[in-house]
Amino acid sequence: MQRHIPISNGKKYNYWLHSDVSVSPNLRAKTRLQFSSYSIDHHTTQGMALMQDINFSIRKFEVTGRYALFDTDDYDNRQYVYENDVWLAFSLPAYYGAGIRRYVLVEYKLNRYISFWLRYAHTRYTDRESIGSGVDATAGNVRSDLKIQTLVKF
Repeated sequence: MQRHIPISNGKKYNYWLHSDVSVSPNLRAKTRLQFSSYSIDHHTTQGMALMQDINFSIRKFEVTGRYALFDTDDYDNRQYVYENDVWLAFSLPAYYGAGIRRYVLVEYKLNRYISFWLRYAHTRYTDRESIGSGVDATAGNVRSDLKIQTLVKF
């Protein structure tokens, strides 16, 4: 006996509002608001993320930081947001649920042959007491990660 699963058409709308301002030659500020809505079977859910980025560079240092607030009704409205990362890596986390995400990335160019990166990211969910499932489960509502990288050119 075959089981028939009904198929429904869903519609997802995504909206972005972005501002990028160079405050000075060494300081840049970016603000971004993302919003989405998803409708299926006469049921609509929504999600949003508001991010503030600061980028500061002076001599051999470059520091990039973000403070983000997010609130989504469900996983269908998760907000994918690009984040700066260490050399040859990228981060594109899905913000879902409700919470705060912060990260800071520091790059130091010792000379043209040696560079260092340090990245710390921290997410605090305000709508749950545990994160993930199975072997990826974390007790508590906080998840952090740390990356350290060195590049030596020969």
